[in-house]
Amino acid sequence: MADRADSERYMNMARRWFTEGWTGNIALADDLFSEDVRTNGVVAGVAGPKRRIQERLAGFPDLATTIEDMFSAHDKIVARLVWRGTHTGSYGGVEATGKPVEVRDFAVWRFADGKVAETSTIQDQFTLLKQIGYFPEEIYAA
Repeated sequence: MADRADSERYMNMARRWFTEGWTGNIALADDLFSEDVRTNGVVAGVAGPKRRIQERLAGFPDLATTIEDMFSAHDKIVARLVWRGTHTGSYGGVEATGKPVEVRDFAVWRFADGKVAETSTIQDQFTLLKQIGYFPEEIYAA
């Protein structure tokens, strides 16, 4: 079980990734994630988080993140985030539109041996795809 010092360290690690890592310092992943980190139940390794950010930055090179809430309990942190950027490069098979986006993201990380061992994330892909024009404007989320 993590103590208060571990909890603070875990939250600082997450803050660095969501602010520095998500804006291009992907080498930070080597220090934060375990070699066999799982993302949403699938072994992704350190290359997984790196690849995800590289793809996102290719589509949204001006990406900025706001951490709206973060807390820790035992060996986990939970973060509620918003990232913003301009769709100036291809992303998810959608060519650049020049449109601004605001995307909500929710992450739960589990730590083991001082590194992130498991991540579970939910990102509002529907709203993202709607904002870049993949879905027609008249489609609404329930």
